[in-house]
Amino acid sequence: MKKIFNTNTLLLIIISLLLIALIFKNTTNYVVAQGDGGARHIFGVVGGQLGSRQPFYLVDTDEQAVMVYEYFQGGGFGLVAVRSYKFDKKLQQHGKTYGISIEEVKAELLKEQAKQQQ
Repeated sequence: MKKIFNTNTLLLIIISLLLIALIFKNTTNYVVAQGDGGARHIFGVVGGQLGSRQPFYLVDTDEQAVMVYEYFQGGGFGLVAVRSYKFDKKLQQHGKTYGISIEEVKAELLKEQAKQQQ
């Protein structure tokens, strides 16, 4: 009986270590701007390495903008793209639709509201 307990304990430890490794491997690296409190609206996210390139995303919530930078192995670092999402967030839907569209959702909600009022 003691040998089964030791085997189960060992397997539990191995599974726990594998789960911890998986969690840390898939966790997004992020950095929140530090300082006197004046830059709390800016944060950065490091993306996954793509070949010899490493993307870095900087988000400024006050200016409502996203900036994308890339670090190239060998010393290069530069701005790739900038986008203001000030007006983007006012769109209800844009681009390809997967599944039900917003108009279809609205229609279904109106049907349900009409049923409940009857």
